Amino acid sequence: MGGATKAGIAFFVLNPKNGRIATQGTIAVANNNVSYPAIGVSRQGRGVLAFTLVGADHFPSAAFVTLDARAGAGPVHVVAEGAGPQDGFTGYPSFSNRPRWGDYGAAASDGDSVWISSEFVAQTCDFTTYLQAPFGTCGNTRGSLGNWATRVSQVRPGEIDDD
Repeated sequence: MGGATKAGIAFFVLNPKNGRIATQGTIAVANNNVSYPAIGVSRQGRGVLAFTLVGADHFPSAAFVTLDARAGAGPVHVVAEGAGPQDGFTGYPSFSNRPRWGDYGAAASDGDSVWISSEFVAQTCDFTTYLQAPFGTCGNTRGSLGNWATRVSQVRPGEIDDD
């Protein structure tokens, strides 16, 4: 928005009987990025697409949408709002030209539910707290080189009200 490039997710729902596209679309949140999707489908054919949401309105957060062959994607649901900015070593120019983020997501179905996992920032601290013992752990709430966490959630797509 406003000329800035943002990351979105394209999706395709295929008919398993004929291999044709039943519906397709994109997931996007204005002024934010959605990245590294993972998808799982229940035995009823309802999908859940998990991803990391990050940008102007969200510190790195775990989120998902439901997918339906007829209706497409439902609204974005945030299951774990980020507590602060990402502060991993890959975000600093001497180590990388961009932060490594979001590539540890997954989704799997157990029949009626879809279990999803996405990365998010579960804590934040200031530099003074970071320097206290044990050094770099902010009171044992993070690793010294990164402050990301993984949120695992159970979603029953047939029980989500996406109206």
